Amino acid sequence: MSPRSLFPAGRHLRWLCLGLALAGLTTAQARRNDAIVISASAKHDYVRPLDAEGWPLPETYVFMEGAHLGSTTADASEGKMTFDTITRTLAANLIKQNYVPTRDIAGAKLLIRVYWGSTQVYEDPQKLQDMDRLNAAVSTFRSSAEQNGGIADPGDLNALMQDAAGDQFNTDGMIARNAALLGYKRSLDKLGNRIIATSDEEDLRGELSEERYFVVLLAYDYEFLCQKKKPRLLWVTRLSIRSPGNNFTEALPMLALAGAESYGRNQDDLQRVKVRALPGGDVRMPEVEVLGTVSVGGK
Repeated sequence: MSPRSLFPAGRHLRWLCLGLALAGLTTAQARRNDAIVISASAKHDYVRPLDAEGWPLPETYVFMEGAHLGSTTADASEGKMTFDTITRTLAANLIKQNYVPTRDIAGAKLLIRVYWGSTQVYEDPQKLQDMDRLNAAVSTFRSSAEQNGGIADPGDLNALMQDAAGDQFNTDGMIARNAALLGYKRSLDKLGNRIIATSDEEDLRGELSEERYFVVLLAYDYEFLCQKKKPRLLWVTRLSIRSPGNNFTEALPMLALAGAESYGRNQDDLQRVKVRALPGGDVRMPEVEVLGTVSVGGK
């Protein structure tokens, strides 16, 4: 059974093989003070058997292409990134949690669907002009009030304030969408219960207000999918880093490496890994060979 009816048409299953030869992969040169933010969750009943040394037993998987979600800003490096390159990079770090790619699609334990790209932010093209008009309206209102014994018509000022409120509504909506995509929602909900916004909440909102590169892995129970004809999500790992000053091609290896300890695990809150804390220089990884691709969408 293929997941043809459960996922959009035109997608493909991809199976890889980790060879024995080692190939060098230069790590990203992302800004060293930037932090990679990791959100990881897993179903409470997703428990991996352990070997005698406490190491998770191997679980096989195949990749499935999700979607590339681009930002409103042109990014040549992101546009050149292929699904093949992304899966090769992820496979080299998934193996650290004993997730093993397989050519036996029917016998695969997991189907890992991958999304990648950049978040979008709301940019008001008239922001500077609107700010100038608002400042001018405030000045005019004050002058009129001083000249008329404290009485002035607030009509123009109110209209501009309503426009500003609308812009804030659009900004908040975009922040909410980015929070859901990157896994910030749970942390924001906890902080949002407080009467006064904390610096932690403002920091999170600030991160969501700028473009961020991301990779999202959704792991489904493939056996359940084939038998029950419906998806059962086992775990999700979301990785992101700020886009300004970085390059997606260089950031991808860092994202994959930072998530190596989180794949398949459940974390109560967002985790942060400074770029400077990751291994520098060359990362030694197994050579990855693409063994085949199978269409599951009929195209």
